Parts: sequence; C-alpha cells; structure tokens
Amino acid sequence: MSWQAVARKEFRDAIRSRWLHGSTLFFALFLGGASALFFGLLLGPQGRQVSNLFGVFLSLGVFSFSFPGLLALVLGFVALSTSYGSITEERETGSVKLLLSLPNSRLDAVVGKLLGRSAVVVVALLVGFFAAFLALLGTGTRLQLGSFVPQIALTALLGVAFVSIGLGVSALADSNREATLATMGIYLIFAILWGSISEGIPKLINYVATQIGIGGVEELTRVKIGVFLKYLNPLKTYETLAAQLYYGPARARLVSTAFGEQQVLGPVLQESIPFYFSGWFLFFVLLAWIVLPAAVGYWAFERADL
Repeated sequence: MSWQAVARKEFRDAIRSRWLHGSTLFFALFLGGASALFFGLLLGPQGRQVSNLFGVFLSLGVFSFSFPGLLALVLGFVALSTSYGSITEERETGSVKLLLSLPNSRLDAVVGKLLGRSAVVVVALLVGFFAAFLALLGTGTRLQLGSFVPQIALTALLGVAFVSIGLGVSALADSNREATLATMGIYLIFAILWGSISEGIPKLINYVATQIGIGGVEELTRVKIGVFLKYLNPLKTYETLAAQLYYGPARARLVSTAFGEQQVLGPVLQESIPFYFSGWFLFFVLLAWIVLPAAVGYWAFERADL
C-alpha cells in the first residue's frame, strides 16, 4: 500500500459511514436552494446574474455580510468536522498500528488522509455547485463563468485548507476529545475572534511604542498591519480573492475591513496595491494553509509514540 491506497480507503470509509452522502446533500440544498430562492423568487429578471448572489458583499455599518463569507464559514466547519478525528480515532481504536504495519510510512498515512478526506469535501462541494448551476440555468440567470468557475476552484482550495488544519490538529492531539476541543477553539478564533485580535495588535504595538518613548505608530501603518493580519485568516483570504473576481482589486481589498480602515486605506489602494495585499500574495497565503498544517501534523505524527 501507499498514500494512494490510504486515500482510497479514506474515501470509501466516508461513503460507508454516509458522511459523504450527508455533506453532499447539505451542499446541494445550501447552494442549489439559495440559488433557486434568490434567482427564482426574490430577484426579478433584471437582477438575474451570478454576481447578485455569489458576489454579494454588503457593508452594514459596524457589521458586514457576504455570501462568499457565509459559504466559507459553513465550508470551514464541514471540512474541520471531516478531518479532526482522522488520526486520533485510529490511535484510540488501535487501527493506526495496523495501518502502519502494512507497507505504509507515516508520511503515506498523512498524505493519504489529507487527499482522501479532501476528496470527500471537494466532491460534496462540487455536487452543491452543480445543483446551483442547474438552478441558475433553470431561472435564466447570467452565469458570468469567468468569475463563477474560478470561485468554485477557490472554494475547493479553501475546503482543502481546512481539511489540512483539522488533520494537523488530529496529529498533534493525544485523544479524540482533545482534538475536538482544539478544533472548536480554532474555528471560534477563525470565525469570530480573528478580527478583534488583528485590530488589537496594532493598537498594542502603538501603545508599547508610546510607552517606551519612541513615538506612536502612524495611523496608516497601524491600519496596514491590522488589515494584513486579517488577510492571514483563510476565511478572509478566500473572501477577498472571491471579491476580486467580481470587483476591482482595490474594492476587493476592503470587503473584510471595518469602516475606519476603509477610510484610511481606500485612497492608498486606489493609487497602488502593495505586494503584500496583492492577489498572488493572498493566493500564496491560502496555499500555505494547505501545506503548513499538514507538514506540522506529519512532524508531530512522525515523532509520536504509538
């Protein structure tokens, strides 16, 4: 056996446990149902274009809402739920020793589990987008394939990133309970707390700089640091890249920012976009969330005493 065999086993196990069936049905109802509702009932013929749902980014003062952001939240939860027990469950049942007694290395196990469980999430997600595609055709919606198809690919990458995060947690944890609690905490940070943390760090830096007598940090610099930290969240990275598919780069960079940050950063982005805010840099961040958690998980799993 090799990592390919491990991946096939993970996918077959998902089918037998009906996890694939359940997640597929969920995404079909979520994406297909939302498309049918918006374009079939809520929007008139003039508003039937993909960007009016999959490219919706609304600023509601203190809060903001976007359909890609909502999709990212749901997908992150599903992907973490798919992968957080990938190694801890086998360690608790003892089946990990059987897995490694076959001609599999621990690297084969990690890579196979990453690819197999990612396939479960991506297949379910693609079926959901196919249901949305049928709803779009049925309602006569303008597809805007140049934006819609890349968004599907970006969404799949986000799903793989969260599978990798869950796998890394599972490899680091000593028990399934520990992995569950750690995964819940990580999701809470990504979904709720990250924005407050990223806004608080520049304020802390400014406070420390003032206290030690070197002067405060310029407001524009503080805002750039805060926004950069926000972009390190895979949910916000995805949301920003999705926005760029439908809007200009400058506007897309502001969809995840607070009103005050928009006021300071907006004029700067209209002139030029720094490389650390560029689309390629954000895409690299998303890829890093795929590679690094799995690499850390392998490092921990390789050294674990089973």
